[in-house]
Amino acid sequence: MVEDSLRTALSLAKNDEVAHFAQDKFSSLPRSDQRRWAEVYLRGLLLGHGRKSVRRIAEEVLELPVSQSLQQFINQSPWDWREVRSRIADEVDELLRPRAWVIADTTIPKRGDHSVGVERRFVPSEGRAINCQIGTGLFLAGELASIPVDWRVQLTQRWTDDHRRRDRAYIPSSVRAQPAWQYALDMVEEVGEWGISRAPVVGDLRHTAGADQLMTRLAEQGADFVFEVPDTLEVVPGPHLAAVRSGYGPQRGPNLVRARDCLRGADIKHRQVVTWTPGVDGKHRATQAISVPVRLPSGPGRRGGPALHLVGTSRQGGRLKLWLTNRTDLRAAEVISLGTMVERTAGDLQDLRAHFGLLDFEGRSYRGWHHHMTLVSAAYTFAKRSTMLSQRVRQPS
Repeated sequence: MVEDSLRTALSLAKNDEVAHFAQDKFSSLPRSDQRRWAEVYLRGLLLGHGRKSVRRIAEEVLELPVSQSLQQFINQSPWDWREVRSRIADEVDELLRPRAWVIADTTIPKRGDHSVGVERRFVPSEGRAINCQIGTGLFLAGELASIPVDWRVQLTQRWTDDHRRRDRAYIPSSVRAQPAWQYALDMVEEVGEWGISRAPVVGDLRHTAGADQLMTRLAEQGADFVFEVPDTLEVVPGPHLAAVRSGYGPQRGPNLVRARDCLRGADIKHRQVVTWTPGVDGKHRATQAISVPVRLPSGPGRRGGPALHLVGTSRQGGRLKLWLTNRTDLRAAEVISLGTMVERTAGDLQDLRAHFGLLDFEGRSYRGWHHHMTLVSAAYTFAKRSTMLSQRVRQPS
């Protein structure tokens, strides 16, 4: 029997670290066979070479023709991925002591159009339209690693309003199309409910429609944030920046100016040379930064929402970079250091894509996509445990 062969194969490694990790992280799965298949898939993501397909994982881990059973576990088995993600997040929170909750999108190219969420989209990082899924992840990010602990697959009305598509992809009736920023907000709320240590929410909103709505909602909930924003974002400048209204750039409405024009009105006291250490290469960076008080437009009177700081830098020969934060107590260098955690996460995303099967889900179902991404998160957490443990030893409580 397949189950007997599976039990025998896994018993050979029952005392290794992967087995203990799997027993802990998948303890919420109600059936023993589900927990065993989860361990098989985890081992395949960690140990397999090349594309991490279900067939390849079954052959490499078990040396048995059981891909159909493994496929059923991923695509159809009704286990709750949220419980597993919560356990992963607990461990990452304890070991990594994250500085930020980074929101990041990943593009997952697809050939056909039957996998859940697949659309032909223009992808800014690619500079062209491609057939793909867009996965949005929430990463707990520290100095040495950033680990994804929650995921969403972006769905348009093409998927949620078409009953045939919904049925084929097994999309739950409660799931509806929503703007990209709402997925980010949903994950922040969910991870917060898990009791994970709070940290500023960080991300790149330059290509996100409704970025101002996300920041407003986070501020209302008392969540700290640092977001890179487009230079065309409309803001209400501080009262001391009267020169902006009268002499710099076109006004976009009552009291509104573009962010890039807002910085032009800053006097010398708002300018400083800052040094920070990005998370990717560890090298120090120095540049001139400008930090000015602004507000987001809010309501008919456009008087503005919560108090924010707009921080801008212009790298040598590079573009103007702008961040908005509601942590008005932070120095510009601290804001920039947090904002560049996005670069740290981009490196980890590349690692996930290249070595941990992030792009390799072959199924079509909503449930299967979430199961696969949860197991990818588990594999990456296990792979980074030694790094996180070494950091914990070096950083006393």
